[in-house]
Amino acid sequence: MSGVTPTPSTRRWTHTAPAESTVATVVRRRLHSWALELGVSDSLVDDIVLGVYEALANVVEHAYRSAPEPGTMTITAAYEHETLTVTVSDTGTWRPPTPTTNRSHGLQLAAAVADDLVVDHRPGFGTIVTATWMNPVSAGRSRSASRSS
Repeated sequence: MSGVTPTPSTRRWTHTAPAESTVATVVRRRLHSWALELGVSDSLVDDIVLGVYEALANVVEHAYRSAPEPGTMTITAAYEHETLTVTVSDTGTWRPPTPTTNRSHGLQLAAAVADDLVVDHRPGFGTIVTATWMNPVSAGRSRSASRSS
């Protein structure tokens, strides 16, 4: 299958919705289907969905904690130049992680399953989490071989 270009119905999609757990679950399912349609292996799809869901869960749980109503979250997924990029953004307030033995390890987990993870938070503008996976459609892609760290 080397050299075959995936032809999903779309190589990019974006969705903005209320930052609620039910929405995060629906988005997780959509991301799963989309990545499989691209030709990403089942095991890597699971990593992608896990990492992105952790970012979505952070928005739901933390970004609008002090707001009277849930704000919005936006997810954008794109496959371009043999790179799959997913961004999760909000306009809420950043709260630095305070890891305990059983909580607040979501971004660490997301970083562990992605080839690269960048968190950009600016007061008054919200947070953008960008996760990337290089060559996710390559046959026989090795997780350890793809990491630059």
